[in-house]
Amino acid sequence: MSNTHPVTASRQLTRLFLMLFAVILVVINLLFVVTATNLIYRYADDQAEEVIETIEEDWPENQNRETFLNAYVARQDDDAIEITDGKREYTSPKAHKIFKRIDQRNLAIKNLQLTRHGVYYFRQQKIHHRIVKVAINVDDLIKLTGWLLIVTLLINLVISIIALPIIHRLAKRWTRPLTSLDNEIDAITPQSDRLQTLMVPKQPLEVRKVAQSFNQLLERQYRTMQREKEFIANASHELKTPLAGILGHVNLIRRHGDKHPELIGKSLKYIDQEAQRMSQLINELLILEGHQTKKLTEINLSKIIFAEVESLQGAYQQKFITDLNPNISYRITKGDFQSLVHNLLENAAKYSPTDSTIDVLLTTDDRHIILRVADQGLGIAKENRQKVFERFYREDESHSNKVAGSGIGLSIVKMIIEKYHGKITIHDNEPVGTIFTVYLPK
Repeated sequence: MSNTHPVTASRQLTRLFLMLFAVILVVINLLFVVTATNLIYRYADDQAEEVIETIEEDWPENQNRETFLNAYVARQDDDAIEITDGKREYTSPKAHKIFKRIDQRNLAIKNLQLTRHGVYYFRQQKIHHRIVKVAINVDDLIKLTGWLLIVTLLINLVISIIALPIIHRLAKRWTRPLTSLDNEIDAITPQSDRLQTLMVPKQPLEVRKVAQSFNQLLERQYRTMQREKEFIANASHELKTPLAGILGHVNLIRRHGDKHPELIGKSLKYIDQEAQRMSQLINELLILEGHQTKKLTEINLSKIIFAEVESLQGAYQQKFITDLNPNISYRITKGDFQSLVHNLLENAAKYSPTDSTIDVLLTTDDRHIILRVADQGLGIAKENRQKVFERFYREDESHSNKVAGSGIGLSIVKMIIEKYHGKITIHDNEPVGTIFTVYLPK
């Protein structure tokens, strides 16, 4: 089993900041070394240049040349000067020994020679038929730079020790909203009957947006769960009623069928009727949940509407008046459009008085195909016009048992319309009734 601990955001931020801090310190120290080396080089180069310029100006007029050389290198015992004019060679004290060290194969960086006895800046130049060699010892400057570097590293170490808990504390502070968010999410109970949301922090902005998005997700999930609970309860109720009747008639046949055979026919008729009702409800539920899908084809809409009108004309006593454009076709599955038209027409017929008129219009405009169904029923209150598309919703519950059907017909209509990115509106009919208008995009 792995013993590795989970990597938290706080730990990741701490590592990141420590790495960034370490990189900054390394860069600063490298810049210090490069700058110090450059300063040493420039100092030695300036010293050598000064010597060469002095020799160029004063050497011809100066008679006591050895004293001149000795005086010039007196400031630092390990410096050396050598001047050769073809006839004679003039050198400062220790010059032969120093130039012998330099002439050996040593590691050289530009004009800097790294010998076993120290670091020298060596420069050779020809002036008026004279060859001038200058060696400037920079050991003291290097030692000073080394001490400064050691002091800087010690300061870096102290700063790192101090910075570690500060960075860790800051990282925990910055990730505290995420930690709180995680704890709140863990505390959410999926089976709760109330809407649970997260606290939305003001800062940082990213965590705030995550919390807001998660709350929107929780709200959608809660609404979906409530709809599913309501759907299950309503579906159970709708299925339980015919099932109870079927079981009752089965028991009736079992107890009295032998003595009263006339009951068998009536019971079987009722069982068949209720079984068909259950089958219709199950089919409608399958349509509503999208389990029945077919390939889209270009179909003539007026033919389907006319066929559904003829089918319902015999089952209901209302008069269907159609005004259908015969040349309108649409890319839709035949089953979807049949269900849409059937449920709209049947809904209008079920809630309209006997011998009333139901007008059916199919037309187009620049952007939509328009299907309009107008009845002369009791109408629908404005506050309930969106509710009628909910599953099993009926505006007048007192008369719901008198109206045949499952109560999900308009839910199927709304689902099919949304599937094809259309819309449906409800308006009052004049003088009474309701107008359902479907808009399908071309």
